[in-house]
Amino acid sequence: MSASVSAGHRSAILPIICVALFLSVLNASALGVMLPDIAAELSVDSGQLGWVMTGFLLVFGIAIPFYGRLADRYGAKPLFILGLSLFALGSLVCALAPGFEVLLLGRIIQASGGAAVPGLGMTLASRAYGPDSSGKALGILAATIGGASAIGPLLGGALSGSLGWESIFFINSASILLVPLALRILPSDETRSAGSVNIWGGMALGLVVVGALLAPSAWARSGWNSYPVLIGVSAFVIGLVALYYRQTQAGSPFIPRALLQNRRYVALVGISFTVMAANLATLIGVPIMAAATHGLTATQVGLVMLPGAVCSATFGVLAGRATDRWGGRRPMLLGAPVMLLAVLGLSTYAGASVWGVAACAGLLGAGFGLTNTPLAAMISSAMRGPLLASALSINSMLFFLGGSFGATTLIAAAGIRSTPLSNPLNPLYTGAAPGFSDGFLILAFPVIAAIVLSLIIFRPVHPAVEMPAANAGQPEANGSETPGRTPDCSVPWMPQCAEYLDARRAEAA
Repeated sequence: MSASVSAGHRSAILPIICVALFLSVLNASALGVMLPDIAAELSVDSGQLGWVMTGFLLVFGIAIPFYGRLADRYGAKPLFILGLSLFALGSLVCALAPGFEVLLLGRIIQASGGAAVPGLGMTLASRAYGPDSSGKALGILAATIGGASAIGPLLGGALSGSLGWESIFFINSASILLVPLALRILPSDETRSAGSVNIWGGMALGLVVVGALLAPSAWARSGWNSYPVLIGVSAFVIGLVALYYRQTQAGSPFIPRALLQNRRYVALVGISFTVMAANLATLIGVPIMAAATHGLTATQVGLVMLPGAVCSATFGVLAGRATDRWGGRRPMLLGAPVMLLAVLGLSTYAGASVWGVAACAGLLGAGFGLTNTPLAAMISSAMRGPLLASALSINSMLFFLGGSFGATTLIAAAGIRSTPLSNPLNPLYTGAAPGFSDGFLILAFPVIAAIVLSLIIFRPVHPAVEMPAANAGQPEANGSETPGRTPDCSVPWMPQCAEYLDARRAEAA
């Protein structure tokens, strides 16, 4: 554990971050079932209502990497508190909004602050608990995310029916109560990087994120040849070219070169993108399918999603403990195949059996918990040091983008094939929602990609150089600042080993 954090403060750090993270995720997962009530009360059409979600997503996606890069330079604690304050302010504006325009403004303020919570919260927890127990801490955080995502529809339906849609925003505004606790308890002594933030590179990355989010969502709503799709694709291409130029030419690029040069880190964030594509698509798609095909109420939809919440939370914590004890190899190599089995099951039972869908949702939650916790722990271990905030924030951004792509793909497939067909893609399917069946089947491909990346990361490493005892207590080659620890390269899943052995071979040569 981090020696700079007292035991009393360390025990209070995780609850602060968990509550902030729970409210941040709940803000998105509970709001979906409230949108019809918002549209009716504020007299807005579906096009305007879409911006309540789209505007939030765009600002959220852009702000995540900025928070990570700024935290490398100025520290995670002040930016986490700033984000938490903005999130509470935006929630209060939404709760008191007299019309659509003020509600949209509140959502943008919410997004600009809420983007700080996932990546910086994990950064603070990882630094406070250290590499020996960060897996358990990150497992609890991952379980919090999974639980809030799946409980949200149930809670949102109950709140909307009893207290009105404003209630969820009043609850989120209570996050301001965490600020004085965070000021007192969160650690301030952080390792910070030198150099500029490179705002132009960040703007180019923001343009890439805007295009990546806008194009598929517009395609799902209005077809591939619509103007919003053209604008999104153009923004993506222009941003990508500008980002490449800044990354290659700038002395201090927005995305630190050390991250892109670390092949294991690139593979790990690739897994984050792919597994979240399947997970978030299910969290969004199953409630829509259950309401449209089975005619379930919001409360009933929440009950269908409950097994996923319980399994995600339970297996997330178990995976964290397993990661601390044995490393991330065992839970990750088990989790992705379980997720694959779950999406294939959802493809088979979509529109046919509510009980089958609920069981598969639980299976998906278990697989996601087993996969997601080791991901965060391994990224934290591999990139420990002044670039940790950037590493976790870039991971959070790709996590978020993957979920958006997966959800868009599922909804688009459901819309394209919205009538019963005699030849769905899944030969075992016999239900009445072929579009959703096809969409879940398509989601099997990113999960398969995650399995392949996991096998690549965990391929056996055979040390060619024996580690001398004199190296004990030296910093790890990957930038870790943990005194007294060296990577155990007899354990093939340790992400530090490849970099460590490359350095030792170079010294031997």
